[in-house]
Amino acid sequence: MKRILSLVCVTALLLLVLAACGATEESTSSAAPMEFDASQLKTMGDVFNNPAVDTGTYQESHSETDYVYVFQVEDTYYRVHGAMTKELYDAVSEVDFEDEDRDQKIRDLLSPMEITSVENLSELIPPQKELDKFIGKTGQELFDDGWTYWYYNLEDMEAGLYYKDFAYAVRFEYDGEPMVNSDDFDFYEEFKDLKVSSVTFDGLGDAAVLDEEDAGE
Repeated sequence: MKRILSLVCVTALLLLVLAACGATEESTSSAAPMEFDASQLKTMGDVFNNPAVDTGTYQESHSETDYVYVFQVEDTYYRVHGAMTKELYDAVSEVDFEDEDRDQKIRDLLSPMEITSVENLSELIPPQKELDKFIGKTGQELFDDGWTYWYYNLEDMEAGLYYKDFAYAVRFEYDGEPMVNSDDFDFYEEFKDLKVSSVTFDGLGDAAVLDEEDAGE
């Protein structure tokens, strides 16, 4: 009789273990990657509260009539415009800079704001073959076209340049005496005659810039 009870207990224990494993497997398989559908964004709250959005990587700017927010979902960049109002602009401006909850308070204010447009910025990233067309151009040609620098490395003769919405790593040809950095080093003057040897995409630039008309308000 004791042997029969032991077998029953062992069988019951095995069934419990198998059931637990099955539940774990089902739970794991159901934890699919979060899907993100930009077309479903209607208000800024849909962005701020979306678990797929990387809230640690964003850019924003606003005027009395427009709000621009740039964010990232995995490897894709998005830019949305919101319908800012004078009243909301004033309310945001009144949030104390010293307030520890400033960011959250501003997001609470902006959450009901209607989104007026959504862009997939990653679709605008130039392919490498387009970037290769800049090879051979001088620094001055880039500067005249609106490229601006945010860092330079004289050892490798490389500079980080912003152009429109994105940042690029640009290398220049140089075979002269090594350049020496100093407090009065003028990047634009020193690099204006150098020719580009390579250009590669390096992430977002200043992608939350307002239109000049809005920025001037």
